[in-house]
Amino acid sequence: MGTNHLSMGFDRQVLAVALVALLVGSSVGFAFAGELGGTRPAAADTNGPENRQLSNDTAQPTIEQFDSEAAFADYLRASNEGSRSFGFGMGRPAVATDEAEDDAADGDAGNGNGNDASDDAARSGDSSSTSADERRYAETNVQEAMLDEPDILKTDGQTVYYGDRRFRGGSATHVIDASTPNDPTALSEIPRSGEMLLTDDDVLVQFDRNRLRGYDVSSPEDPDEAWSTGLEGHLETARLYDGDVYLVVADRVSPAEPCPVEPLGDDGPAVDCTDVHYPSDQNGANTVYTTLRLDPSSGEVTDSVSFLGSSYTTATYVSENGVYLTYVDSPSHADVRLEFLLTTGEAYLDDRTLERLERLRGYDLSERATMTEVEAILADWRVGLDDDERRTKERELRDAWEEYVEENKRAFDRTGIVTVGFDDSLSVDAGGAVPGTPLNQWSMDEHDGHLRIATTINAPGAEWENDLYVLDSDLEVTGSVTGMGVDERVYSVRYEGDKAYVVTFRQIDPFHVIDVSDHENPVLEGELKLPGYSDYLHPLGEERILGIGQEDGKVKAVIFDASDPENPVIQDDEILEDRWSAVSESHNAFLLDERHGVFFLPGSEGGHVYAYEDGLERVMTVDTDGPAFRATYIDDSLYVFGEDELVVVDQTTWEEVKRLDL
Repeated sequence: MGTNHLSMGFDRQVLAVALVALLVGSSVGFAFAGELGGTRPAAADTNGPENRQLSNDTAQPTIEQFDSEAAFADYLRASNEGSRSFGFGMGRPAVATDEAEDDAADGDAGNGNGNDASDDAARSGDSSSTSADERRYAETNVQEAMLDEPDILKTDGQTVYYGDRRFRGGSATHVIDASTPNDPTALSEIPRSGEMLLTDDDVLVQFDRNRLRGYDVSSPEDPDEAWSTGLEGHLETARLYDGDVYLVVADRVSPAEPCPVEPLGDDGPAVDCTDVHYPSDQNGANTVYTTLRLDPSSGEVTDSVSFLGSSYTTATYVSENGVYLTYVDSPSHADVRLEFLLTTGEAYLDDRTLERLERLRGYDLSERATMTEVEAILADWRVGLDDDERRTKERELRDAWEEYVEENKRAFDRTGIVTVGFDDSLSVDAGGAVPGTPLNQWSMDEHDGHLRIATTINAPGAEWENDLYVLDSDLEVTGSVTGMGVDERVYSVRYEGDKAYVVTFRQIDPFHVIDVSDHENPVLEGELKLPGYSDYLHPLGEERILGIGQEDGKVKAVIFDASDPENPVIQDDEILEDRWSAVSESHNAFLLDERHGVFFLPGSEGGHVYAYEDGLERVMTVDTDGPAFRATYIDDSLYVFGEDELVVVDQTTWEEVKRLDL
């Protein structure tokens, strides 16, 4: 599926390792341990990360720019020397398949959901026109109505472009004439496949692994490659907005040769070190995220701005106002150990040990060296205890550590957020931070001048919890709901105007309803527990939410009725005899047709059409050659794409009318 199912046992192992490191000590650090009374080393460069105290209060990060290449390199070294963050990324795992690589091209692979209620039709993929002289056709199911997202299927109502998902025998983008919707014909092929954006000016932008290409498709029977540019970094996400293409490209960097950064290789602009923005405090910084504005007709980059983050960044959300980038903002192991030992732990340690730890905190050492020193100091402390006292003290210290982690869990796992504004010129506008880790792009939503973000708190050894935070335009937290789904994590999110719907899961699927109308006081109104989980949520109107996920290894569909938000109920549910759906890998695969009151759910052995107005009613199953990957509609013709064929269904009779071999 499109999510990373982390084991709770992994956290327990991390806790055990931390306790061993705290209590057992190490002989490796003796070279420094006896020398901590000397002169304090010089302070780090002002462009380096700052030490901070552990606190559940999330401080606002300061966003700055490097003043030299040396400062950039020093920052990278200081941020990465032996550092290990307590935060664990929860994005989807890498899968070595063509399909996964295609999904990765957008960077938003995963599920969940967002937007205001007024945007329902556009983001559901129902772009039907009420004008008699305009053709009705589906657009890509997207998060924000005005921002198109790359996908393997695009249409303008006259022509369909489908990038097949073949694993053998090469791949191609099929160009299909749909001027007669019930009788489509093959027009031509583009000899490459990948996710695409289609502009109103007949330009098809294709993301082909390590290249971007623009095709003039004004004559779809003869597509003409208009431009091509390299893609040196990883394409994190892309959008088509107001005639421009926006890209976020991630480039790994190292202190040995940090810059210039060339996200598009030799074909695009180079980013100097002094053009890179960064947070004043960050662990594990190793990736420059460059947002670029590109002219789809020429491929020319018209603007760009760069930010230094972490490869553990889990979510990139794009609104009409800009990009929200996230990065790991958790404290280091050394900071956490020292903070615990010098506060809660001081009740169990002698004065000499505390003095040495206090001196150690004042030194400017690397993460690894600091951890070694802590272990050496604790080893000396243990040596001075007799056997009975040592066992008693170790047990007490262990219990105190577990309690400390539980009380401070939101300080162990934090996410930084930075905004890149879409004004006349791209700019880094604000920086903020929240406890926890977002799942994916759908964890965030911008509404009424505020950002809402749902996160999972994943501190080592503590029970997981899930929060929702509201931030203002300066990314300062104005309100929150905390502690949802204890010992579970977020699987999907949907924002509908002043409502937020959050699904968490471990063994059951709690569906949480949250009122976010008051930015300073969001309220958890109600929750519903049921078997399985939903990793995609979609609004059906009248405060009903469709969930797509799994139960017992099979695809599951469920309709939640939240018209009484304090007591949400299941209107209907169904477990399919199908073990996979493309919807759980990409929300772009979901299709809803409001005119006919149906949705299409691709499966591993064809696709399923369900009516949803009065519960769930299976209308038909469309047989395809293997999995069904995508579907769209033009007028009253449903197009279902399998691995090597297109199946056309007449929606007025729900009968198959044509098969086109691809």
